Amino acid sequence: MPKIINLSKFARRKGLKIGDDIVKIGGYPCVDILDVLYFDNEAKFDVLVYRDGKLKTIKIRKKESKPLGIELEEMDTIRCKNKCVFCFVDQLPKGLRDTLYVKDDDYRLSFISGCYVTMTNVGEEEIERIIRLKLSPMYISVHAFDDEKRLSLVKNPNTKNLINVMRRLGANGIKMHTQLVIVPEMNDGEALIESIEGLHGVEGVESVAVVPVGITGHRDGLTSIRPVSKDEAINAIEHVEWLNNKFGGNFCWCSDEYYLIADRPLKDAQYYGSFDQIENGVGLITDFISNLDYSLDEVEGVALKGHATLITGKSFAPVLEKEKKKIEAKLGLDLSVLPVSNAFFGESVTVAGLVVGRDIIAEAKGSDTDLYIVPDNMLREFTSTFLDDTTVEEIEKELEKPVLVVAHNGSDLVIKLEEFFKVKK
Repeated sequence: MPKIINLSKFARRKGLKIGDDIVKIGGYPCVDILDVLYFDNEAKFDVLVYRDGKLKTIKIRKKESKPLGIELEEMDTIRCKNKCVFCFVDQLPKGLRDTLYVKDDDYRLSFISGCYVTMTNVGEEEIERIIRLKLSPMYISVHAFDDEKRLSLVKNPNTKNLINVMRRLGANGIKMHTQLVIVPEMNDGEALIESIEGLHGVEGVESVAVVPVGITGHRDGLTSIRPVSKDEAINAIEHVEWLNNKFGGNFCWCSDEYYLIADRPLKDAQYYGSFDQIENGVGLITDFISNLDYSLDEVEGVALKGHATLITGKSFAPVLEKEKKKIEAKLGLDLSVLPVSNAFFGESVTVAGLVVGRDIIAEAKGSDTDLYIVPDNMLREFTSTFLDDTTVEEIEKELEKPVLVVAHNGSDLVIKLEEFFKVKK
């Protein structure tokens, strides 16, 4: 029974109180805030609460569009019970903050935040709840359409029911975005083709993201797997592009990382449709360049002076080297790109989002610059903290220069640079 920890004046007038435990809402057991949000769209329902040792029924009568304004205590995250051969949490170095070692596989976070889940923790009650509350879209890690191949990857027998669960969700109007994390010689090649074709045949599946396995330098005692090679990346791209065309487009894509590994040109914005899988690194660079170009077109009559260093990971650095020339030409600034080697996670980790503060300090110290720029995806959400618990403020102190955080969307880079150097001027 979730407890009310805050509520609006409207909810108070209806008879609810802080401290009430919600037992049922609309006749259904109340599990968490999703039940409350669902009934926010209803005009008439009852809330059964447990208060002062007694059950009390509160009758709610309101306009359908009027939310109750209830805040419940934080829900416990459903923990992952899989033993995935590529689990990134298992590959973390020791000594990080405790929350980074939490493995979640929570269908509710899939709906709320777009987190990918394997659905191995859901039973009949959870499936019925997803359908009843219309928790759509869901984001599902499939990895392989074949049950035995998928079992070899996630090491949980419950995964054998996944496709049946997905078919049931789709038949009841639940939309699904899916991902395949590809491990060489385990679910690539013909297995990849089979997986995409199989998912296309499941009602409700809207998209498939194909992502190469990520491997850190901390795999002692774990299953022996290797990164995707350039030839394998080329092969995957060709297969996925062919299938996407076969299915009429806007269905399956390789992540940007595949194109960087393969040294293949990135696709244009039209190829990615509505960018449904952008949080999975699908079309992220294309979107960055499009937004960058748009923002630069909006800039007029600017002639700034100064030098800024753009900090990124090794995989994105060649792209940024090319794009920085546009910024220099339009704003008059001198820009440098600093690709940071990942000593913390291992040299095989090259993405910008996993660059940590101590590696930035090690490589940037002594640089001749007016400003350092870091993208916000290097930081813990809503904080100034990197994965190694170094903060932006600590980097500024060590480097003795300001550090500016920008959104990783292209537009914000132009805006923040212009703002900073206009003030400096």
